[in-house]
Amino acid sequence: MDPRAVWPRPVPAEEREEVLGYLEARFGIPPSAFEKYELLRTAKNYWLFVRSPYLEDLQRLRIQTAGLLFLRRVSEYLKPTSAALQRFGHLATRNKIELDRLTLDRLRLEKKIPWEGPEEPGYVILACEGRIWGCALRLPGKLVSYLP
Repeated sequence: MDPRAVWPRPVPAEEREEVLGYLEARFGIPPSAFEKYELLRTAKNYWLFVRSPYLEDLQRLRIQTAGLLFLRRVSEYLKPTSAALQRFGHLATRNKIELDRLTLDRLRLEKKIPWEGPEEPGYVILACEGRIWGCALRLPGKLVSYLP
């Protein structure tokens, strides 16, 4: 079967609560921000798709993507995509790092920089000049870039 023909499956309520609970616990993004979206899943990816009464009918279409690639499962962790953070990251109340332009450029070029800050180890949201850029991994004493 052509993989483009397979739609992501709708996520059951319990799994949806777990995924959205992670975003709330990690970043402070409330689950209510996603009320108008279906959460769909493929093997290692989660997608957001605007709720529609036609979702079942749409699943018959041959597709390459369905909605916004939202999160990826990396080992046992959930990693937010840059596109998802650029759409919803402004709602974050924690584990968000505001960098100056020089530090952001350095991180993008070097891929890893020394960092000391109050953020918890794990994925963090990167912002610069009030704009969300994407995701980094906060490890003890350093930031690792996931920016393109």
